[in-house]
Amino acid sequence: MQKNPRFKLYWRRNSMLIAVLLLVWFLITFVPFYFARSLGHFFLFGWPFSFWMAAFGAPTFFLIIVGFYAWRMDGEDKKLRKNLSGSASGHE
Repeated sequence: MQKNPRFKLYWRRNSMLIAVLLLVWFLITFVPFYFARSLGHFFLFGWPFSFWMAAFGAPTFFLIIVGFYAWRMDGEDKKLRKNLSGSASGHE
């Protein structure tokens, strides 16, 4: 079975997106907790920033990351389907 170069491009984009989103996830998880004492001087809605990130911010960002990944990959899937259906009709 011959591999289509479009699949390689699709998986390269998918892998890159996953790597970037994992980096964002790590930063959102690690930075506020590592610097919690330093960030405790900043207040957001009356709460210390580190507490706000732990209680509300990080889970909200995690949902945004998942939603962004689903939206972006839906677009990539549509592009791949369109490219594959265009190349399949050209060979017939």
